[in-house]
Amino acid sequence: MKIPKINIIRQIDVTEYEWCDSAVLIDVSDGKAALKKVTSYYGENDYTRRSQLLLNGKPIMQGRYPDCPTCSAMLARGYGIEKTNTPELLSIREKINADFTDFKTAVENIESILGLLEDGYYVIADAKLYTTSGEDYFFANVPDKMSYIDSACSDYYSSDFFDVTESFPAYIYPTQSNDCLYKERAKYYLNRIDKENAPRAIAYYDYGFLCALLDGHHKAYAAAMKGVQLRTLLIIPVTAYMSKEYDKVCFADIVLPLDYTVRYRPFKPLSKRKIVFEDYHNVPISEDGLCLECYPTVKELTGFLAAELDGVNITERLVLEWLTSTDADDYSRLKYALLYNEKKDIEKAFIIAKTILSYEYVTEEETQIALCFLIRHKSDKAEQLIVDYLIDHNPTDSYWGLANSYWSKT
Repeated sequence: MKIPKINIIRQIDVTEYEWCDSAVLIDVSDGKAALKKVTSYYGENDYTRRSQLLLNGKPIMQGRYPDCPTCSAMLARGYGIEKTNTPELLSIREKINADFTDFKTAVENIESILGLLEDGYYVIADAKLYTTSGEDYFFANVPDKMSYIDSACSDYYSSDFFDVTESFPAYIYPTQSNDCLYKERAKYYLNRIDKENAPRAIAYYDYGFLCALLDGHHKAYAAAMKGVQLRTLLIIPVTAYMSKEYDKVCFADIVLPLDYTVRYRPFKPLSKRKIVFEDYHNVPISEDGLCLECYPTVKELTGFLAAELDGVNITERLVLEWLTSTDADDYSRLKYALLYNEKKDIEKAFIIAKTILSYEYVTEEETQIALCFLIRHKSDKAEQLIVDYLIDHNPTDSYWGLANSYWSKT
């Protein structure tokens, strides 16, 4: 039997990819093809593709993927990865559960997993992912049956800016059964999961903003307890070739030139057999004690990016510029600056809310988003801002009741 060969072609400059710290391009030859995605068309009048991510012939993730780039795919959970009889996952467990030392060693540690892939080019990235599927619930609590997932789209359309955000790896999708997920086991990683040398999870990039988590469900659980991103070794297959001459190759949003070391390889034809989906049942995981409020939803993340706020220093002066602007887009910028920083930088979000409420000519919409933020984040600071608002207004004010609801028990 042939032994899989993993050839590292080159390092990749990841300066422009915030979700990624390091990446290499590899070429897999004589791969076992035990981990692969199989896709077929559903029917003549259905503009979706049926697909399953298979491990040793078992579907660990299932989906119906649209041809429309801004439409969301429908996804369903698959057979639990713990039942797939994959000794390669077990063989690396000790290494992958140890503290991360360096990226080169980490890639070497997962070579047995890489050998499960089909032959071809892949990018291996040291990625930072959120432990949700792009919604406001824990990633393990995705619906079992086929359901629309907003983050499973090639381009996310923002109705606020009438623009799209191209997808990139950001969120995770479970492949392990929930009855194998234990809170006590997750606590084993709790003191290490937010460190630079945190042990890595392993995931396979699927589509849109989503990655299938192959190993590290308990690490993801621990990350959610801390409200931090999950550091992950991400396997990204070729997702597209660009230009008429096919002179560029895409791995999610990483675009590389084709040259003498990396050549165009046509995609495999769609499977002729009709893919039949299977239903699996999982008991939901309790979300008590999880800091899911620290993770932006895909709408908030893409809204922030569509507003071109990535890398912008959001100050009180900039917020005042938005408040005094006649440009309708500036209200959307204000909204997404608050919603995104509510998850990523709470102190900055308080600055935005305080600036809104202290502005003399603030609109009702702006007042509402600031007050709703303070109500969601009860604290001495939030209470003082609410009290200041009530002192400056009277019971006839449109949002007097909303402000007073801060002290409501519900």
